[in-house]
Amino acid sequence: MHRVLPRTTRLLTLATTVAATLLASVALAAPAHALTAPADRLTSGQQLAPGGVLRAVGSAHELAVQADGDVTLRLAGRVLWHTGTTGHAGARLVQQPSGALEVVTRTGAVVWSTGTAAPGARSVLKPEGVLYTIDTAHRVAWKSTVDGPALRTTGTDRVLSGGLLLPGESITSPDGTARLVMGTDGTLAVTTGGRTAWQVVTGRPGASATVTTGGELRVTAPDGTRAWSSGTASAGARLVLKDHARAYLVATTGEAVWSTPTPAPAPTTERVPAVVHLPLPEPLPRPSLPGSGSTLNGGSTLDGGTAERVHRTVLSSAPPYVAPSSPVAAAAQAARAAGRTADADLLDKAAAHVSTRWLGTADTTATVRAYADAARAARRTPVFVTYAIPDRDCGNHSAGGFATAAEYSAWVDAVAAGLAGARAVVVVEPDALLHLDRCGDRAERLALLKRSVRAYAAAGAEVYLDAGSSNSFGWGTASLQDMALRLRAAGVDSGAGFAVNTSNFQRSDHEVAYGTYLSALLGGAAFVVDTSRNGNGPLAGPEGTVWCNPAGRALGTPPGATGTGPHVANLWIKTVGLSDGTCNGGPAAGQVWEEYLLGLASAAAW
Repeated sequence: MHRVLPRTTRLLTLATTVAATLLASVALAAPAHALTAPADRLTSGQQLAPGGVLRAVGSAHELAVQADGDVTLRLAGRVLWHTGTTGHAGARLVQQPSGALEVVTRTGAVVWSTGTAAPGARSVLKPEGVLYTIDTAHRVAWKSTVDGPALRTTGTDRVLSGGLLLPGESITSPDGTARLVMGTDGTLAVTTGGRTAWQVVTGRPGASATVTTGGELRVTAPDGTRAWSSGTASAGARLVLKDHARAYLVATTGEAVWSTPTPAPAPTTERVPAVVHLPLPEPLPRPSLPGSGSTLNGGSTLDGGTAERVHRTVLSSAPPYVAPSSPVAAAAQAARAAGRTADADLLDKAAAHVSTRWLGTADTTATVRAYADAARAARRTPVFVTYAIPDRDCGNHSAGGFATAAEYSAWVDAVAAGLAGARAVVVVEPDALLHLDRCGDRAERLALLKRSVRAYAAAGAEVYLDAGSSNSFGWGTASLQDMALRLRAAGVDSGAGFAVNTSNFQRSDHEVAYGTYLSALLGGAAFVVDTSRNGNGPLAGPEGTVWCNPAGRALGTPPGATGTGPHVANLWIKTVGLSDGTCNGGPAAGQVWEEYLLGLASAAAW
């Protein structure tokens, strides 16, 4: 028999059911720290919000979600285990219905997970100080004392402000070659290539490393005492490990406030270019050969009837102009004003030979003419480097240049107008031929280079096309002929010749051999060598020469005419002291890096 309840009773029953359902829903969604007993676990679907704590039953161990996003397991304040997710303020710890225990940010991103597949599992903090994930069959699916499937999905090359490295934990540089390790024996060390690049030996097994919120890197012993400190104070600073095996404390402004020292170069064997041992070749065919006695290449002539080159350079009578206002000179003045006399002397040593003016998109006829006039007044030769071709440096560290060929051509004309009558030396577009098949349109680039050489030569300049270095392609005859053909296609026969080793570190004897071989292929073209940073030769790395801010290099031979054959002069084409880019600890390309410059000057052999 069907019983009909009074209307008021039915409404009360419905309200009670809805309320019970809502309470159950709220209980499921509520942060675990707001739940009542048991307070030692998270069941399926529950979460622990920032500030929430699980407490083991029968011991003082606590698992807490920190305000900075790290989840730590502590005993009497000492961290025994953590997720390493500092830097995600507002993150919560979630026991997913899938069984995975995860740290989830406010935006829903998972930054740490056990990866456990055990639907309905719960995670429990046990009295022995271990966090377990237990499946519905009461089996251990994961525990905090082993790595297991647990993974951090945050960057591994840094420790953020407030973060820490427990014994045995480490961070790795982006390319994986360097590692900063907090050893179980209490030693904090940077390692690379199987060797130790830097270390602090505390003799306190079980110590941990912390980047304090005040900006100090600190090694803390198990008893809470300070075993070592960087001695820095820069609120919010982070610790970053670079590929060149140096660790930096980086301020919130981006400046390094502390770093480990530059590691000694690993023992390597420098490769010798094959060109050193090759016989000089016969000249490559050329489209046309000017008549006997006519001027060739802007800086050479044919000796009447013999077709042999007589090499000349304006630098023989007027050495390169050194601008007193170079960034290196300014750094020297600042160091002397600050009482850093020894540093100032080294910086002056370099500044005395900073003798090229790089021209970019912002330069005009007026700026070129002003520099040339200053050189003329000093009775010196102005040396320019043009560096504005479209798709410059393939968009890498030194990206820039004009957007279109038309804009670049108009700029070339403006530069040529400023060169008129200046008797200048011009090095044209470093790396443009080296990257011919990588950057932009090949035919367009060759046409722009040829137009540049002709325009500058017509203005009376001694023009040298950049030809890479002896290390550019490999050292076989095919590669050398390839570069010679590129030079010819780019108009080398309309100028004085070519430049080698621009902004590079190859030894002068190797570069002279390379240049002499190219000169022979080109019928005797003159060439200049960039000796600005090749005093110690290149730094050989496991994957070839280190080209960007290599450690341990030195200033090379000061610039000037050589008076020997096709090798007419040494130049400091690269402005020493300017970074190659944000690699090996350097600032952005083109910015003064005083620390690196001091190293170059102190290592020079003169």
